Amino acid sequence: MRIIPFTIAAAFLLSSCAQQAGPRGKRSAHFAKNPSIILALDIAQSREALENNNAYTALLETAADNAITFVPQPVEAKAWLKAQSPLTNTSWQPHSVIMSCDGKTGVTTGAIKWGNVDGYYTTVWQYFEKSSGAGEWRWVLSHGDMLDEPRQAPDFLKTKTASCKGKATAQVTAPAEGVKMKQGFSRDQSLSWTWQYRPDGARILSVNYWDGDGWKRAFIDKVRAQKTQ
Repeated sequence: MRIIPFTIAAAFLLSSCAQQAGPRGKRSAHFAKNPSIILALDIAQSREALENNNAYTALLETAADNAITFVPQPVEAKAWLKAQSPLTNTSWQPHSVIMSCDGKTGVTTGAIKWGNVDGYYTTVWQYFEKSSGAGEWRWVLSHGDMLDEPRQAPDFLKTKTASCKGKATAQVTAPAEGVKMKQGFSRDQSLSWTWQYRPDGARILSVNYWDGDGWKRAFIDKVRAQKTQ
């Protein structure tokens, strides 16, 4: 996987954030629309997977209680991860991040490599506040698939933040008959994601953000139907 070039200042910032975030995503709250926080969490998670030679452990340690992953059907992530044998020689690299207006939800997407197999991934991160005022970052959705060719990294990490202008309108999407679907939103409703899973194994994940006047699509992941024997 190609390493994304950074300026010296950006590299120092992300390295510092990753050290503060730690493998479990615990860090002091900072919600000044800082996408580097989400990037640092993502990078720290991948580093943990390599250091422990088990991607499933790294994912389990940072998963929210209600986290969902796809195998290929949607499942409760924690229960599924606990039941798996170690997944070794796996690493990933974020290419872009989009963050909500309030800075408490972010989505990373990029390239992943399972041994010699290339793919892509998307992770939705949220900050969970506690009554004490403290809190921690956890991922609530993990999605991805294999690719015939590796996803090419951009020359620079791409970042985007939803607008705080106006009030985001409600998005209403109805699935086709037999299709499983779920929508998720940042707490301020400026960032949303919707996944759909069909009985044949095909699935879609769409990520959208509020630009102050309407909803814009950040990106969409599409997975084809599973081949039958």
